[in-house]
Amino acid sequence: MPLRWLYAISTFVAFVLRSVLHYRRDVIIQNLSRSFPELKYKEIKSITNKFYKHFADVFTEVLKSISISRNNLRNRFKVENPELIIQYYKDNRNIIGLTGHIANWEWMSIIPSLYPFQCFTLYKPLRSKLAESLMTSIRRRFGMKLLPMTNAARFILSNKENKAFYIFIGDQSPAKVENATIFEFLHQPTTFFTGGAKLARATKAAVVYISIRKVKRGYYSVRFIPIVTPDLSASREVTSNVALQPSGMEGSNDIETSILSSYARLLETDIRANPVNWLWSHKRWKH
Repeated sequence: MPLRWLYAISTFVAFVLRSVLHYRRDVIIQNLSRSFPELKYKEIKSITNKFYKHFADVFTEVLKSISISRNNLRNRFKVENPELIIQYYKDNRNIIGLTGHIANWEWMSIIPSLYPFQCFTLYKPLRSKLAESLMTSIRRRFGMKLLPMTNAARFILSNKENKAFYIFIGDQSPAKVENATIFEFLHQPTTFFTGGAKLARATKAAVVYISIRKVKRGYYSVRFIPIVTPDLSASREVTSNVALQPSGMEGSNDIETSILSSYARLLETDIRANPVNWLWSHKRWKH
């Protein structure tokens, strides 16, 4: 089915989620209210209603990924500066990309079609075998390699001589708080995974933030923003615009601290620019 037909179904699904099932409505409103204490309830409610539409659209677009052509997806998910990753690869560095559940993160599966080297994304296997099989098939269609989170560190460290692009979606809530780092994020103390930053330091990788912006329904723009350059120094573009001071980070490695703090601030900037497009239904602050 053409996407325009699927979007008609998506609009109906959004209505059912919002007005019939009230899918995670309390979680969404609580997350938004704490993240934007300056907004009135009427504004929070408006963002919530728009979020349901965006959420249903992303689900629809993921299903369309089963059959969408390579050229169509590349036209809808445009990378503004793919040459940055190529340059880092030519500098003989691994590249680690950090992003979040914002806009349509699943369409990053098209990124390997831009490069002549391997691209990996870390993921958490789903409990449902049917859903796992479907999502694995979708994510691998255009060459993306999948790394289960439990095996990622061992794989990356043992293959650090074989340069590649590794993508981390790092805004989930860590299961083990003692292994996480805390930053002030959207007005709340927030735990972040440290794995990507530690692996970047261990493999001397360049680190970029993957900024995904929704241009209009079904179209997205992607930009790679340097966080740590190949000489393992903080990018001037980031340090000039991003506060690198975390909360409660005594004794932490400076490079890891800078990476995580920059990532948190860049993600927060994207969320504030268009709050509808983040995954508010996720229980991000359950710890």
